[in-house]
Amino acid sequence: MRKVLLTTITAGLAVLTCGIGTAQAQSVNLQDSRPDLFNTFNGMVNSERLAIDNSLAQLMEIDPQTLRWMTGVAPLEVYFINEGAAYRNKLSFSVNGGTQQAIFGDISSTASVLSEKDGALRLGDGQVLGTFAGNTQIDFFLTQAGRRANGSTWTGHTFGTQAAANPFGLQHFIAKSYFDAVKKESWLLLGVEDLVGEFDPTGKGSDRDFNDAVFAVRGLIGTPVNPGPTVPEPATLLGLLGVGALGATRLRRNA
Repeated sequence: MRKVLLTTITAGLAVLTCGIGTAQAQSVNLQDSRPDLFNTFNGMVNSERLAIDNSLAQLMEIDPQTLRWMTGVAPLEVYFINEGAAYRNKLSFSVNGGTQQAIFGDISSTASVLSEKDGALRLGDGQVLGTFAGNTQIDFFLTQAGRRANGSTWTGHTFGTQAAANPFGLQHFIAKSYFDAVKKESWLLLGVEDLVGEFDPTGKGSDRDFNDAVFAVRGLIGTPVNPGPTVPEPATLLGLLGVGALGATRLRRNA
């Protein structure tokens, strides 16, 4: 299965959206518009079931609980990069703690890490979320979803960027900043874990690989995390959002 972590982001000034009620207002694709940028992001996706220790997840580059809109930039855009989940998860967002709005209703693809023959998305598909006024706080949420053998659907837990609000208080989102030197624009790459709990070698718990939904966001910034002197230099980091060999353990995938 695949997971990705989410956390909630709150407060800020009143929001003013420009003519959109949901994130489905305008669709775009990063592979078409910027294949170089898409390939860079896709190359950072973590291997399936390569666990990231909780202490390391908390030391990723950007605190996902502090995401906010960059006032004055072009519209906020969210792009699906890849996914390694058995579920057909849903991604949504909120502005300044308001109502959750859908971004992707079925995070699946025929070309993803764990592909689905009827996957709903093409890698690189995106949504324009609109523009906002003031120092706007943005929250992201991942909701577990799937399909039964009889064709019916189900939904489970919702994980947010705010760790304290998640089951067991665990972090389910990790974030890394990226500066596009071509367009002189700031991006955030986020990875999400979609299973509850910590890793259990018996396969009963989460694999904590944070690749169940990976997406890139243009026009979003967050507070950098200061890991201190005990964390390896960035050059030693591998995998999704600069992790991987950082004490992560490759795990046998259960049938």
